[in-house]
Amino acid sequence: MKGWFARPVSSVAGALAGAGIVALLEALKTAREWRAPLGNVAAGDVAVLVPIATAAGLAVAAFAMVLDPGRRWTAHEVVARARAWSTEVRARWAAAALLAPPAALGAIVVSAQLARGLLAHGGGAWSVGPAMALASTAALALAAAAVAAAVPPAARVFRDSVGPLAAGFCGTSFALACACVGVRLGNASGDGPTPLAILGVLARRELDVSPVVLLAAIALCALLGERASRAGRWGRVVVALGLVAAAWAIVVQQATALDEDPQTAHAIQLGAPLGRIGLALARRATDRDHDGASAYFGGGDCDDRDPRRNPDAVDIPGNGIDEDCSGADLEPARPVVAARAASARPAVPRDLNLVLVTIDTLRIDLGFMGYPRPVSPNLDRLASRSTVFERAYAMASYTGKSVGPTMIGRYPSETFRDGAHFDTYFPENTFLAERLRDAGFRTMGAASYWYFKPKYGLSQGMDMWDLSAMPPDSAADVDSSVTSDKLADVAIRLLSDPSNVSGRFFLWVHFFDPHAQYVPHPEAPSFAAGAKGWAKPLYDGEVWFTDHHLGRLLDFIASRPWGARTAIVVTADHGEAFDEHGMNWHGVDLWEPIVRVPLVVYVPGVRPHRVKARRSLVDLVPTLLDLLGVPQPPPGELSGDSTVGAIVSPEANVDERDVFMDMPAGPQVSQHRAIIHGTTPGLKLMHEGGPVFLLFDLSRDPGELEDLSRDRAALARMKEVYEDKLSSLHEIHVDPAPYESR
Repeated sequence: MKGWFARPVSSVAGALAGAGIVALLEALKTAREWRAPLGNVAAGDVAVLVPIATAAGLAVAAFAMVLDPGRRWTAHEVVARARAWSTEVRARWAAAALLAPPAALGAIVVSAQLARGLLAHGGGAWSVGPAMALASTAALALAAAAVAAAVPPAARVFRDSVGPLAAGFCGTSFALACACVGVRLGNASGDGPTPLAILGVLARRELDVSPVVLLAAIALCALLGERASRAGRWGRVVVALGLVAAAWAIVVQQATALDEDPQTAHAIQLGAPLGRIGLALARRATDRDHDGASAYFGGGDCDDRDPRRNPDAVDIPGNGIDEDCSGADLEPARPVVAARAASARPAVPRDLNLVLVTIDTLRIDLGFMGYPRPVSPNLDRLASRSTVFERAYAMASYTGKSVGPTMIGRYPSETFRDGAHFDTYFPENTFLAERLRDAGFRTMGAASYWYFKPKYGLSQGMDMWDLSAMPPDSAADVDSSVTSDKLADVAIRLLSDPSNVSGRFFLWVHFFDPHAQYVPHPEAPSFAAGAKGWAKPLYDGEVWFTDHHLGRLLDFIASRPWGARTAIVVTADHGEAFDEHGMNWHGVDLWEPIVRVPLVVYVPGVRPHRVKARRSLVDLVPTLLDLLGVPQPPPGELSGDSTVGAIVSPEANVDERDVFMDMPAGPQVSQHRAIIHGTTPGLKLMHEGGPVFLLFDLSRDPGELEDLSRDRAALARMKEVYEDKLSSLHEIHVDPAPYESR
């Protein structure tokens, strides 16, 4: 058999064998985390990796045939030639193999530190980019020069005692160990006690390098397969051809099998690092009408010749066409009686002021919500004299898609914004502060995080917007700064100015410290006893620290004459995950730990009580307007409804409401939506685009571990509720593509 045929076939076969190993490893992890059948996940993962492995095998074969057309460099020949080297040459190669990996790591660390300094200094892409390239080139050149200078003396030490292979293994192992230490010591912003801590950024989910490592493993298997080929040995070539044919047969079979079992495709999409890339490529390659959905590989496109029909399309009720591939056309919306009926003025002071406190990344792990650790004594005291909403929900799971819509009173996809990960909100939106300013309130705000700079639009309507508590180097989406103490000082200073409190006023304060990175506070109690892992005790310490300084603000308000007519509201933009569903972050999915938030409403003169019925923060703006006696805007301007009756009338029956979560697609996350329906806590339907839905009964399964979507009748009922909600949205489409490289 000619080498031009045998070598590519053998290389592809080796790559496919490697893909099988990778698929098994991914399936073992994915099936366990997402409770999917191991065999189904493994078969589906193999199928979507086959095209990647085939391309890798062909690339490796082409590369090898160009560099070594006569196949002279077999492993046996390489070893034989290396053994024939003189003692001096072997020692030099051994020294270089030992020193090169640590030197390369040093160059990477130096380049990263220099790049960080350049970015912090500021400047445009045209100035910073060339400077970073020059700095990286200089660092690599210095590392190469250092290795070249160190090789001769190191070679004299080695003599013939250590071979190049053993020395290279030792040097690589040492460099990898140092890199792992750096990742462990550093935080996601690259801060830490040593220069190696800059490597901590590699722990960030968006910088996951596991797909690169897995692809490299497949390429290595391809190289081994190519090197193992022998001209004229038909048996090996026939076996390789059989493996290639069998692999592509699996692709054909799974193309339809995954469409019939979209839950398996969903598990691969969520849990398989390289498999999710292969799945996306397979769907894109088979998307004939280019509407972003395929009829194969679990893509769920019911008409792949009509771009107007796909799982992400909005179904137009009553037109006889199933636009969203749900299986039926959405029925026309039933008439709704008075979206927001006028309500009698609540029996509360007519000249109420308002202090709104939002706390970043605050879970419901608080004392007044049943958490046993004493992390929130001041919030607990406030809750004891307030209305506590036991099941309040944010509209999204990260700040950029949550806090702006909460202050606007519309779902995220209904707001005027750009497509960045941290959205900029445009003047076409009307914020709560604007409505209160127009009603005669003095409006003030204070924050300590870079996203609250005026250019992002969150300060619209503010007479005073104080960012003096913000660290000067605040630039990343995580940081290790400590700001709660300074922010409480700012809030107290604003309220101490007689000109700010002489009439009715509104103050919004956003605390940030509970957000990662978690910083230990010596004055905080230790929460490590009985805790699992190291992160949650540190997080609890951050909550305690924030609560401590929030207590200072609450005490100050209580000491002022106007405190007796000031309402206080405390909530959060989202929660945080600590190993739930294998996550230790927020901002991607809509699981309960990262969307349930505390909501405490203190109104002077109102008897303390608890509201068990669920509520969404989309209701916050109309509720606060109602509470403050400010007229509601015309119908359609707000997406929520006032729930002031549940606050001021403890004996009143509280209506059940559906809770809708809406996280539009961004450059780092895909679109995620969810709806909760039925008697509280209710049934929860989650959708991430495409045909896959997850369904959970929160009353029986609060941990969201048992997916009920295989119950077709229950799923159909919940999809009807979900689609009915979608049909009522006034969605504003924003393309995140221009922001993907930012």
